[in-house]
Amino acid sequence: MDLLDQKAETEAVFREMAAAGPLPERAGVDFQFSPESDDADWDALTEAAEALGLEVAWYQGDDEDDTWVEITVEDSPVTLAEIWAHEERLTLLAAIHGFAPQGWGLFVPTQD
Repeated sequence: MDLLDQKAETEAVFREMAAAGPLPERAGVDFQFSPESDDADWDALTEAAEALGLEVAWYQGDDEDDTWVEITVEDSPVTLAEIWAHEERLTLLAAIHGFAPQGWGLFVPTQD
């Protein structure tokens, strides 16, 4: 894991998103992590993230190797510094439990 490369990629993605149109002031941020091996501890990562007050969901893609954990930070300020702070902390937490970062995205809940 190279956090400097990961931060540079996050900066590039953030700049791309900002250039495409105005970003919301606040949004939910979903961070995705995939298991690095069969030893990845899904339960321990989930418990650790939930202990921080974060939401966690597990996903299974079409391929049996296409699995990931999504950890959601609700109502975050949408700034590069804030997103990176969450991403770095969660990347280190996920690594302890055998997961690698796969990306992140913003979501703004719609009002009915």
